[in-house]
Amino acid sequence: MTRGVYRYLYRAIFTLLIAFLASPALAGEARNRENKIFLASSINNSHPYVGQETVLTYTLYFKETAPKISNETIPLLRGVWAKETPPERYIQSIPALFQGGIFRSAVIKQFRLVPLQSGEITVAGYSIVCTQPQEQIPDGGKDVSDTRLRITAPQVIISAQALPEPVPEGFAGAIGTFQLNLLANKKSIKAGEPLILKLLLSGTGSLLTLKLPDLHLPASFRQNPPEITTTLKANALPTTGSITATTVAWPPSVGDYQLPSVQSVVFNPETKQFDTIFTKPLTITVTPAAQRTTSSGVLPPTVVPEQETTFSIQLIIAAIALLLASAFVVIRKQTNTAKKTQLHGKEKMQTESGRSAASLKQQLFVELENSGIKSPGGLTRVELNHALHEIGIPDNVQLEFTALLDTLDKILYTPAGAKQGTTSDSIAAKVNTLSIALKNAAGSQNIQ
Repeated sequence: MTRGVYRYLYRAIFTLLIAFLASPALAGEARNRENKIFLASSINNSHPYVGQETVLTYTLYFKETAPKISNETIPLLRGVWAKETPPERYIQSIPALFQGGIFRSAVIKQFRLVPLQSGEITVAGYSIVCTQPQEQIPDGGKDVSDTRLRITAPQVIISAQALPEPVPEGFAGAIGTFQLNLLANKKSIKAGEPLILKLLLSGTGSLLTLKLPDLHLPASFRQNPPEITTTLKANALPTTGSITATTVAWPPSVGDYQLPSVQSVVFNPETKQFDTIFTKPLTITVTPAAQRTTSSGVLPPTVVPEQETTFSIQLIIAAIALLLASAFVVIRKQTNTAKKTQLHGKEKMQTESGRSAASLKQQLFVELENSGIKSPGGLTRVELNHALHEIGIPDNVQLEFTALLDTLDKILYTPAGAKQGTTSDSIAAKVNTLSIALKNAAGSQNIQ
């Protein structure tokens, strides 16, 4: 009998103790119900694979007047790759039902998460401070201060699954459904023209974390590093869009070049299988550069020496006519001096004209790169004129520049030019003049 009394007494004391300890939490819950405001956590896939994207959403529920949000605390994100979805400028609220009650709801925070490890991952700690404006008491009553309270969202548990074994070689994080394409701006190009290649991966899935496969070009190709651009569909769950790697390359010479197929390993979470996607191989044909008519800015190399020879003969005849009027001794001295001068001029001309067209063209390209024009050898004449205009080169000088390049190309690529391989001193002088113009343009850019 005594034991039974003690037993009931212990139960009563234990119940009172539990009620005492739980009273603050119950009071806080009662206040939340009174304020009619709370946070909810949701995730669109609580059992993703490692590397598969899932979306975590925090939604605010409230009644009556919308609260002001401040002092946000970001959740603890361990074991996941996370990217916050850009918030809207104005948070929209919509009517919603929650546990039988009518509320207004607004998505206030959203994260795209990618598990980095298998097992349970807990995401917790997100909280905000809400300020609710209170209605003023009319007829001279006392003002009621706004209500401020911090509310915390429930934790979320992600149960990440390991990818099925064995994971194929070449898998680089692509989880979802994708297509792979290789595109070229032209299938047939002229020698010296740039070839623009685009490797395009499009679809739905882990576009934010995967790695594009490499594009393997022939070793003889000169190429720039690929430029990566990402285009995503707004508010798509999961991420939908495309990633493009753009590569500019220059085939070395005339011929047919085979670009091999590019492949990527993809895991499909719906079928739970790995698949390999391919691009179609491409064949690029490089044809000889078209022979262009030399513009009037620079004369052909066969005309320039002829004009120079005629001009030199006229000078010699005039000098001889003047020397005949002088004494024999003076004529002899002047003749010897003229011969020495002519010999020196020939040696100088031989030195100037002995420079190859390739070295003069290389000098121009070096000055172009120093003035800020990248990869001038891969530019068309239209692109080169536009680049020269951008750095402040006048139109007439642009015409002289392109005409000079045409003359040098004619020397380099015609059979006669290939045998001789040298240029006249007037072309070398023209190269020096245009080089000075490029240096001046580069100097004016640096000052600006």
